[in-house]
Amino acid sequence: MPDAGLYDCDTHFTDHLPEIWEDIGFTAAERPEVVVEAGVTRLRLGDRVFPKPSGPGHGNPKGLGHLIGPGQDEDRAVFTGKHGIAAAVLQPGFVGLSVQAVEDEQTRLRLLDGYNRLASRACARSRLTLKWAFLASAEDPKWSEETLRGYADDPHLVAVVVRPTARTATARLNSPDLAPLLGTAARLRLPLAVHGGTGCHQWSPLADAYDDYAMTHAFGHMGEQMIALADLVTRPDGLPDGLRVVMLESGIAWIPSVLGRLASHTRRLAGDVPDPVETFREHFAVVPDPGEEHVLWAARQLGAESILFGSDYPHWDTVESGGWLAKFSDLCPPDLLAANTSRFVPRLVGRAAGDLR
Repeated sequence: MPDAGLYDCDTHFTDHLPEIWEDIGFTAAERPEVVVEAGVTRLRLGDRVFPKPSGPGHGNPKGLGHLIGPGQDEDRAVFTGKHGIAAAVLQPGFVGLSVQAVEDEQTRLRLLDGYNRLASRACARSRLTLKWAFLASAEDPKWSEETLRGYADDPHLVAVVVRPTARTATARLNSPDLAPLLGTAARLRLPLAVHGGTGCHQWSPLADAYDDYAMTHAFGHMGEQMIALADLVTRPDGLPDGLRVVMLESGIAWIPSVLGRLASHTRRLAGDVPDPVETFREHFAVVPDPGEEHVLWAARQLGAESILFGSDYPHWDTVESGGWLAKFSDLCPPDLLAANTSRFVPRLVGRAAGDLR
């Protein structure tokens, strides 16, 4: 176990259990349904099942069965104790990562609202130091901003999370409609966490070119984050002062070259726009995976001050802290990692300042 406590910015809420939705008043017809199709357990929302079982952009063949633990307090306590994790942020589970694909607005908003109530309640009831990220929707920016303000005083709220791409290409993170949400997040000292997931029926142009899971997983996370990164660093109105953006579970080895390409092309072809590299350095953090090829090179290029830790527990590719520290502690020692977390996710370490209302 590591000597110093780690702050885990990417662990996942087990949000698909029917009983927790029943507990907040959802009827059997309203709540997400867990189904077994062809021997595989999946989530049903409306007329779609998740992860998408086949075809272009399909998800994990194991469906909901790829977790290494149930994601409850009991197994989390074992995991956090073993890995020296002092506090963790609940990012969306199967429902939260899939709800964007629901086409009916009323149904989608009710599910988004239910997810946020459940995540807040799970942290309040936990005996662990669990925090949560408010699930926002690029499809519904006005609802997202108004609802976020209602959680401003929640002591367990530490971030806002959004998918890198929405259901279609029409809802983008460079939209002016997102400005109030980004401004409110900045005022509340809440970073914008960007987190994707495969097989969620969302707009994922690279993943949708393949019907092989190895390829959809490789290109889904990375491809969607490329779009999100480009959208955010080239927003016409820029990013609000003080807003932090945390890129989760997308790999990082591709980021330096893509940033450089964005910078050269905007400089030559787009006229007077903010420098994407400078925007990244001011606003962005990354959560590197020690198993990724060329990850140390990329981390050095992006800067040790941009590095955060995330385990991805309880997903199948959970990162163990010992391996993470062995890979990155020379570049980003524990004191710097703690300082990075304090700067990018201040509420997680209890050092938020300013008006949080």
